[in-house]
Amino acid sequence: MRARLTYILIPILILVAGMAGWWLGQSGGRAGQPPGAGLSGTGGFGAGAAPTGAAPAAVAASTAGTGAATQGAAASASDFVTVRAVTIAEEPLGRTVVVTGTVMPNQEVTLVAKVPGTVRWVAGDLGARVEAGQPVVQLDDKELRLSLEQRRAALAAAEASLARLLAGAAEEELAQARAAVAQAEAGFERVAETLARYEVLYQQGIISADAFEAVRTEHEVARLQLESARQRLILMERGATREDIQVAEAQVQQARVAVELAEQQLADATIRAPFTGLLASRPPVVGSLVGAGSPVASLVDIDRVLIEAGFTEREVNGLAVGQAVRVQVDALGNEGLSGTVVAISPVADRVSRAFPVRFAVDNPGHRLKPGMVARVEAEVERVVAPVVPRSAVFARSGRHVVYVIEERGSELVVRETPVTVGLEAGDRVAVTEGLVPGVRVAVPEPGMLLRDGARVRVIQEER
Repeated sequence: MRARLTYILIPILILVAGMAGWWLGQSGGRAGQPPGAGLSGTGGFGAGAAPTGAAPAAVAASTAGTGAATQGAAASASDFVTVRAVTIAEEPLGRTVVVTGTVMPNQEVTLVAKVPGTVRWVAGDLGARVEAGQPVVQLDDKELRLSLEQRRAALAAAEASLARLLAGAAEEELAQARAAVAQAEAGFERVAETLARYEVLYQQGIISADAFEAVRTEHEVARLQLESARQRLILMERGATREDIQVAEAQVQQARVAVELAEQQLADATIRAPFTGLLASRPPVVGSLVGAGSPVASLVDIDRVLIEAGFTEREVNGLAVGQAVRVQVDALGNEGLSGTVVAISPVADRVSRAFPVRFAVDNPGHRLKPGMVARVEAEVERVVAPVVPRSAVFARSGRHVVYVIEERGSELVVRETPVTVGLEAGDRVAVTEGLVPGVRVAVPEPGMLLRDGARVRVIQEER
């Protein structure tokens, strides 16, 4: 309280002293003397008295001058706004989003036994690396090899029969067939003569009925043999018919299919890796019996991993296959990895309504493991337009404005300019209408306010 009274009383005392000095000067004038004449009429005292009388007026004048100068300086400083000047350039601006996904293997397969058998050999234990085409599990194949040899022999026999039909009978075979017919005819004639003689004897009662029947049966057999020999000769002389050849060809094809099936079964006894990867499950132990259709191992490829994440309908159209993204995995700390968009689903998930997108990330050290959680930062929108700092854009009467710096004589002033803003990214904003590259806009220092026509002082130039 005392300090406050002090500040009030000091100006009052100064004012009173000034008025007293003015009054004394006016009194001397009214007596017909110039101001201060009475102070200089006597010796040293008068000379000393005059300054004493004038001191209050000098103090008042000095104080008044100082106050006027201070007010002028304050008024001059208040007319300027301190700003940073940013030169506008047209540049690309992108909007990114961060989504969370799960690390998956690039390829994954469960190997299954196609034929039953006993395990004879395995490639290794859990985590072992196998190359594409390398055996993973080998079954005992002895029985399968024997079956293959048997079917190959059957194929050879069928092919030989077909070849004989196609080639026709050889001359030696025809000669043998003719000789067989002649032999059968001679035998038949002999038996026929015997039958005629036995028939007479039977009628005369010389031989029994059993003896006669035996000769007659022998005659029938000889006749059939003769017919067979003649038919065989006819067939050999005529050659194979088209129907005979077709039947033989079908038998050959059937035998070939049987061989191919046996070869495939033999090959299936060795279960091979379809791609290079790591064993993700323990294979069966040697000596164990596996059945057809039984799983024997799981194989994963994590030389490159996939990350799947969902994007909204507003974001998914901003992605493209081949686009680069940034990936972070909590297990690796703050290390950033590079990824690529490899697939975009054209259909949203029925439950989440998000569109699944897959990203590929190279994983040479196998530090990324399937099941890890990853964050993917992807750019979903990009424009090329004049870009301004966010702090240079203001809302005035429901519209966005910036303050463009212009020269007015020797001073710099700002002109309020309405703009249309577009994409925002971080502390930067794209201006779609209202600005052209090359102009300078003002960014006020903290606590400073801008208005249209305000004078500014630039303390820093930025581009």
